Order: sequence, then C-alpha cells, then structure tokens
Amino acid sequence: MSERRFFNEEVETLPKDKLKALQLERLQAIVRRAYTQNRFYRSLYDEAGVQPSDIQSLEDIRKLPFLEKKTVREAYPYGTALCLPGGSEGALQVHATSGTTGKSVPVFATKKDIDNWSELNARELWMTGVRPGDVFMNCYGYGLPTGGFGFHYGALAMGVMSIPMGSDARQYDRMLDFILDFGVAAMCMTPSVGLYLGTKARERGVNFKETSLKIGLFGAEPWPWETRLKLEELLNITAYDEFGMTEFLGPGMTCECEVRDGMHAWADTFLVECIDPETGEPLPEGEEGELVWTWLNGDGTAMIRYRSRDLSRTWWEERCACGRTHPKIGAIKGRSDDAVSIRGLIVFPSQIEAALIRFPEAGANFRIIVDRKNDLDTFDLKVEIQDAAILANAEYIRTLQSQMAKSVKSVTGNTPHVELVPPDSLPRASGGESKTASARVEDRRKN
Repeated sequence: MSERRFFNEEVETLPKDKLKALQLERLQAIVRRAYTQNRFYRSLYDEAGVQPSDIQSLEDIRKLPFLEKKTVREAYPYGTALCLPGGSEGALQVHATSGTTGKSVPVFATKKDIDNWSELNARELWMTGVRPGDVFMNCYGYGLPTGGFGFHYGALAMGVMSIPMGSDARQYDRMLDFILDFGVAAMCMTPSVGLYLGTKARERGVNFKETSLKIGLFGAEPWPWETRLKLEELLNITAYDEFGMTEFLGPGMTCECEVRDGMHAWADTFLVECIDPETGEPLPEGEEGELVWTWLNGDGTAMIRYRSRDLSRTWWEERCACGRTHPKIGAIKGRSDDAVSIRGLIVFPSQIEAALIRFPEAGANFRIIVDRKNDLDTFDLKVEIQDAAILANAEYIRTLQSQMAKSVKSVTGNTPHVELVPPDSLPRASGGESKTASARVEDRRKN
C-alpha cells in the first residue's frame, strides 16, 4: 500500500485563506463567463439588476439570484450550457437528472470537466483508503445520472481496477461472487443496497472477515448513523459517507476522510452555502439549513447558486485532523421537498430508518404512506422483513408491529400503523437518481 496520505497534497492541504482567494477568483470568472456566453444567465442577472463587476468578495455571491430546479428545467435543453451550441470546445458527455417530476436537468461535460471530475473522485477514493492495486466494485447506476461514472473515472485516474457492477437489483448474487472471487477491497453503493447485500450474504453463509473487503462508500440517499453501524457489522467494513449531485457531475463533491466527522467539500471546485430554506437568508456556520451550491470551474455547464433542497450544515476548520483544509458539510438529514408533514409534525425517511434499524427482523426497505380520512392525517408504514416465515406467527407479528410503532413514535412524535410485508415487495431506489426519498414516501393527500 502506498504511504502517500493524499492524492493531490498541494490542493488538498492548501491553506484556508488561499482556498478562499482561489474561490473568489473562480467565482468572478464563472459569473463573467456565464453572463457573456449564456443568454439564460444574462437574462436572469439583468432581471435581478446584477452585473459580473458587482462580485468583489465571496459574500457578494448573495447578490446573485438563486437557481431553482424549476427555472433550470424551463431553460431545457441547452439553457445552462457554456459550451453549446457553437462553443470552441463542445461537450463530450451529457448526463441528466431522472426527470421523474418534470423535464430532466442536463449537464454537459467537456474534456476539462471529465479530467477534473476524475481527480475529485480519485481524491475521495484515496482519502478513504483505496490504493493502486486494490479492486474496486462500483454498484452505482451507469446511465444518465452520474453515480456510476464518477467513481469509475476516479478509480481509473489512480490506477485501481474497477468493476462496473451497476445497480441492477437482480445482481446481488453476482455482487457477492465478485467480492469473493476477485478480491474486492472497496465498493460504493446506496446504503439500502448495502443492507440488502449484507442480508443476502448471511443467507449464503458468507463471512466477510474471510474476504479482502474493507471499505464501503455510501451515498445517494440520506442514512442515519445507526445504518452505518449496521452496514459495518454486516459487511465487516469501514463505512464512509459521500455526497454528489448529477447537476454538478457528482459523486466527487464531498466525502468523509478517516476522521468521519463531516464530509470535505472540495473548495477549489465548489462553493457551498447554507441558507434558511424558508427565507433564503444565510445561516451561521454550523447551523442546519439548506445547501446551495456553485460550480466554480464548470467548463461545459454553469450551475451558480443552485438550491439543492438537501438539509445539512457547513463549517470550515483551519485544518482537519486528517491534514486537509477544505470545508465540511454534515450528513444529509433529508430534503426540504421530501420531508412530509404528518399531523403537524415533520417526518423524514431517515428518522424512520433509524427507528427500524434496531430490529433484526426488519429488512432493508420500508414505505411511508400518508393519507387523509375524515379531515385527519393517516400514517401507515409498510416494513419489509428479512424472513417471510415469521408472517405465519400472528402473535409474534402483532408484538413486533407494536414495538416498531413505538420506536417510530419515539423519534418522530407520530405513531404509525405498521404492516409487515415479505422481502423484496416494496419499491426500491438504487441509482444516483435516488437522492430523494420518493421511493420511500407515498403522500396520497397530493393526489
């Protein structure tokens, strides 16, 4: 194993003041380029009464209007492109969000973007302990969402053999076969896929202590600390949180280091703000709110002050114990547009997961169903179990349902009606597009 602590030591350990100076330089450049090369941005900024020359400090970013997903969708297909049509260097690759609630948000990547994307992901893999000579299994989806491609490019950049397994739910046995047969040392996937893989391994009698597997990177959906502990127990790994958005060629935006106290956000490429989701006003460092992202050196696409709807917090230490100087974001708690209000209380899917993970009988998936009857909210919770055989024991099921309902109430303040269902019977999100909790929430009040 290489003794190098960093993939790119110079950039990863750049002093905070120099990183901020670089951020300002790149912010001014991307705003100027967007205004002069892109009709969508020029119209947006003219309407807001702001000019590129108004950006004289990092705080001046607040003069720029937020970029909403709805606005970007209205500019589809080429509204945010900097390289199309007719640019000096065209896009080599196009990705897009899932578009489940409207038009997709496209992102255009040039050769420069792909090279930078590769390095960012290599930094993250190196940061979690992956080294040249290791075998890396990538279980994110390969397609329009960027999940699979980012870490694939990162592995190539650092000389690691990558297995592009993908996120097909029918491949769990093959995933286990490859871990055993190819000596997989590290892998990436959604937490729900990891939990399911772990339960399948137990059914097959796989002992991960006898394998080369040691590292897992998990993202694309919020997951509580309890899920991390469960993944580490099932898979005998160290689990790391990572976060990325297709709109910014994520993954490669943020990842935990060995300290695992927040995810480093690469300040040479991204500027992250934290705002009050209701007022849009900036929040003090460390206070929880909505993350807003700016892509500082995007070459094919401009994403400036894009509201993510992800709820977290930000802070910036002078230097982390790992030696890196880039700012951090906390674990994603949920999304402001995925939170569901039940009987006047806000409920996040991640809270439900934290309550259910305590039960060994619980499977890897659940579904929240909210409705309204007689002007009152109803709260039903379907929970997959690991062993369908227990469904035959009515008394045991009643007791388990009652215990689960009490556990959920303890973290949400709401008591659900719990129904236990067979394994693999509920919708499951498994790709980069699953960053939202849509597969786990069904709000029938909206219909």
